[in-house]
Amino acid sequence: MRAWCELLGYSDDLIHDEVGNNSGCYTALFAMHRRSCLLGLSILAALLSIACNDPARPGKRAGKPTSPANLCVCKPTHITKDDWRIEFKNGSLPGTEPFDTTAAAILQWPQGQEPGARTARSGRELILYRVQKAYLQTVFFRSSDCDLHLEISEEASKGAPRMIVETPGTPEYCSPRTTLFADLQRRGITVTDVNQELSQPPQVEVMGVAFRDQAHPLWFARGSDKVATLWELHPAIVKILP
Repeated sequence: MRAWCELLGYSDDLIHDEVGNNSGCYTALFAMHRRSCLLGLSILAALLSIACNDPARPGKRAGKPTSPANLCVCKPTHITKDDWRIEFKNGSLPGTEPFDTTAAAILQWPQGQEPGARTARSGRELILYRVQKAYLQTVFFRSSDCDLHLEISEEASKGAPRMIVETPGTPEYCSPRTTLFADLQRRGITVTDVNQELSQPPQVEVMGVAFRDQAHPLWFARGSDKVATLWELHPAIVKILP
């Protein structure tokens, strides 16, 4: 303890008071420790609040209904040119024949190494995939990037493992986004700005390009806790099946 006091610049006469106690320095050390603890607790509380209120994390919150106008004309609120791999996320779908796969198969893909912030697409990320049937478990509109975020699974069970599908807010996806929005409305599902669990998951067909997302910190959710892979179909189009 004396060494810490000396590091703080306390001289002998300040380290020991007139009765030989170390109260002067110890009081300062206690105050520093207390301030550090309070700061740490404040930061932790802030992170937990952000995590609990993340729109991608389903809960009992009632979100704000999405305006149909935002499906075709939307300005992201939190996107910059420096965002992680942003220049490779939202391009056009390839004009090639899609490779048929399943949500179950994608869930088994190896995660691989974490891509760098400016890593271009490669491998699976250049292939157009089609999932002919899956179950739509959640949906929401994220205003920060204008994407429609969806979670799909191989089985209808609410406990089934899921993957994420995203339909960008660029003009070329206006028509499929509008159609999906209307089909969900006809089923009594209102798309909001908060991820919502669908009690009766409808069957969907998905066509899109694979994208390896980054691992997110606890306070920035990618989706529900049922999401079991960093692989997505992004960009993609989604159709409700009859």
